[in-house]
Amino acid sequence: MIRISIIEQIGYREWTETIGTDREWKIQETQAKIYQEAQRIATKFGGFVLPLRYDYMTIISSNLTEDEEKEILEVVSSLSPVAVRLSSDLGTTPLESENNAWSHISSIEPGKLGHFGNGKEFVIVSHIDLNGLTPITQKIGTFRTYGKILQILEKINSIAQGNGGVAQYLGGDNILVLLPDSNYEDLVTKMISTDDLKAGIAIANKARDAMKLAAEALHEIRVTRNKRIVKKSFL
Repeated sequence: MIRISIIEQIGYREWTETIGTDREWKIQETQAKIYQEAQRIATKFGGFVLPLRYDYMTIISSNLTEDEEKEILEVVSSLSPVAVRLSSDLGTTPLESENNAWSHISSIEPGKLGHFGNGKEFVIVSHIDLNGLTPITQKIGTFRTYGKILQILEKINSIAQGNGGVAQYLGGDNILVLLPDSNYEDLVTKMISTDDLKAGIAIANKARDAMKLAAEALHEIRVTRNKRIVKKSFL
């Protein structure tokens, strides 16, 4: 099972409306600082923060303890302009874990956390990479390249979510996919079938280890140039 944690900044939208109309730069600056520190402390414990949106932060938190999650919450709380709370739960797929965490969050008091669920926790990820992005960018420019990546992301995310997974763009030519624990290799094969893509797949007890392994798998593909998918495991 995979653990997902959600941190809610309570009343974040209302806060943005109190700082005037010359505010977007301040919002972006605040978000960047919170994300940077949340990522720093989460990866210290082996987790990883997904940059989905900033009023709600999503953490891949398998095998993080309640005390470690509390420390992450305290760091975010020290930087957030509003009160925060954290909900953490398990599921057999990433989407189920997220839904389970969401089901508790409204009952958690500001400044507190809820750590729910028991079971064997691990993470399955795929790091998908678009071949030749630099020459593509040099030919058609940054904006149109980004549009191309978004089209690929939409296709990958459709396949992932249809099977309980989640895809996240990490910048550059990098797409991270949180995978369910059934038929995940077949899913990744389908994800990269129609574009010039390669994929590292990894299984580990914690998110940071899984992402490290997936990056190693991609490096192996680049060196050998005889495969499009390589799988590695820490389990």
